[in-house]
Amino acid sequence: MVAVGVGLDVEDHLKAAGFTDSASESERATALLRGALGYDANPGIVLLVRARNGGRLDTASPAVRSEVRRLSRELAMVEHVGRVVDPLEDPRLGRALIAKDRRSLVIAGHLSTQDVEEQGGRAAEEAKDRVISEKLDVSTGGFAASFNEVNDQTRSDLTKAEMIAFPVLSVLLLLVFRGLVAAAIPLLIGVVSILGTFLVLRVMATLVDTSWFALNIATALSLGLAVDYALLLVSRYREELEADGATREAHRRTVLTAGRTVVFSGFTVAVALAALVLLPQRFLYSMAIAGAAVGLLTALIAVLVVPSLLSLLGERVNALAVRGGPAVSDRSTGWYRLAHWVMRRPVPVVLVTSLALLAASVPLLATVLTGPSAEAVPAEQPSYHTNHYIEDHYERDVVEAVTVTVRGRTSHRDLERLGSAIAAVQGIDRAPPFTRASETVAFANVAPARLALSRSSQDAVDAIRGLDPPRATAILVSGNTARFMDQKQSLADNLPLVVAVVALTTCLLLFLLTGSVILPLKTLIMNAMTLAATLGIVVLCFQEGLLDDALSYAGPAAIEVTSLVFLFAVIFGLATDYAVLVMARIKEQHDLGVPNEEAVAVGIGRTGRVITAAAAMIAVVFLAFAVSSIFFMKQIAVGQAVGVLIDATIVRALLVPALMRLFGEWNWWAPAPLKRVQRRFSFQEA
Repeated sequence: MVAVGVGLDVEDHLKAAGFTDSASESERATALLRGALGYDANPGIVLLVRARNGGRLDTASPAVRSEVRRLSRELAMVEHVGRVVDPLEDPRLGRALIAKDRRSLVIAGHLSTQDVEEQGGRAAEEAKDRVISEKLDVSTGGFAASFNEVNDQTRSDLTKAEMIAFPVLSVLLLLVFRGLVAAAIPLLIGVVSILGTFLVLRVMATLVDTSWFALNIATALSLGLAVDYALLLVSRYREELEADGATREAHRRTVLTAGRTVVFSGFTVAVALAALVLLPQRFLYSMAIAGAAVGLLTALIAVLVVPSLLSLLGERVNALAVRGGPAVSDRSTGWYRLAHWVMRRPVPVVLVTSLALLAASVPLLATVLTGPSAEAVPAEQPSYHTNHYIEDHYERDVVEAVTVTVRGRTSHRDLERLGSAIAAVQGIDRAPPFTRASETVAFANVAPARLALSRSSQDAVDAIRGLDPPRATAILVSGNTARFMDQKQSLADNLPLVVAVVALTTCLLLFLLTGSVILPLKTLIMNAMTLAATLGIVVLCFQEGLLDDALSYAGPAAIEVTSLVFLFAVIFGLATDYAVLVMARIKEQHDLGVPNEEAVAVGIGRTGRVITAAAAMIAVVFLAFAVSSIFFMKQIAVGQAVGVLIDATIVRALLVPALMRLFGEWNWWAPAPLKRVQRRFSFQEA
């Protein structure tokens, strides 16, 4: 009830994406210049003004000039707008803001806040509602307006995805469990987990800025893990019912075996995602908290609620059957035979599967990265057409300028020399003279020749940053191009620590589960192969256009850089999740004294159907979010689905038994001191 009362309004307390690192050069330059000017040097909101009949805009007409003046005043009254440029009132600036064909002009709104994504988005929303004309055609564009529409679209897409995921998941659960009562349990756990995560995000939002996109991920992951854990517990309980009936011992064995596995699994997923909190981007650390909360909460809820329900239901867990046939909990002779078939020829299987995964990962080597820009706006949103019109009819410095800031005392001659050097940089179309913002700060908005995130524009920023500054000064570059480059650099600087934390904690958890130092290392290698293959397929699908028609993909032919980072954490966590499900069952057999090969075959025979069903259903949940018209949400959704399917089939069905056969009893090796540590600190049945 607390989660319902406090968490249901969580979306009202979340903020826009948050892709930037406040410590980066571009953010420091923006803050410096905004402090000197009182507003951002680049306009965050632009009004595109055209004649209603689509013809030539008579800028000499008193009626037009009066209306443009009124629109400028209205925009200036919007919260967080610090400066408005009316091109008809300022002829010096107006030349760049009036189209050469004289069919349009741009009114530029400069934001007084550095939070372009959140506060700028609210300003864009207010501007859209406030700045309306009955005499002229007025539309809103710019970076802030684009982000605001992306956020609105995300909210709409979340509802749409949930409306697809729940009915499809319900049907699949009926097919898997073959009974209404059993099928309802995962859905119940999913709903409770989602509400619990909403509560966590609501509390988090009061302490630190939290990204709206965390809500999408929390919903998808909660449903997926709820299916995983409820399926595992119910399947194990059904197995124990077959052996002992609805007894206290059957219930106890379910909790001690499947429950223990669920706890380990929840921790491994939480650890993989929690490591993202080490990254400074709001988008990623929000995902970290949301994902970790989902992993822990879903495991906790599953291990407390599901056994309670099973205890109450007993044999009635199989009630209201909708069809006959073997249940998903039945031992699969097909998976059992497949495991033995693989273990009779381990070397060829390892070679073929490894080569297949490596081949799938090859496109990753040619990845083109992209980030937040006007290209993220879906075509059905108003700012999409406004931005493209401005792109086609104006210089790029109108909305996508490279802002060069000089910090320190400089002479007019020094600034002229620097301006000439910038104008000579390849990839720069136009470099206007520097403007002094204060005695120690000067700036120039430079027009790149190509799109802001193009390779040409990035090379130009690199070249500008490499120029020798005037004596006792520093050159700082900001703008969307520099922001994207700094974002990539920030991720590259921080990712090694994230990877190390994920690897070490995963190894520790798997060691505590298995008592082996070999199995955790093998799991890391297999997870890396799954991840590389998945990302390679994502590149093939979106960068190379394989799924453009199937998913109505209209985004850039590139991969959003933070999506790659997030996919690393999610896929690694889910791959480890499936490793825990399999290894726990194999270890259970091994501890009973069953020989290595038979323990592997029995473990895979018992978990094959469960993991395949769980992977298929979690993939369906993820793919439901591919209906989003936000391009990077499509990439994340497809990447997650592909990752779990690869891991649950190729890796768990082929690579795991083959490697278990090759390593034999060495699979379970660990130094004696570590064995003692594992026996002391791992969860024991006693």
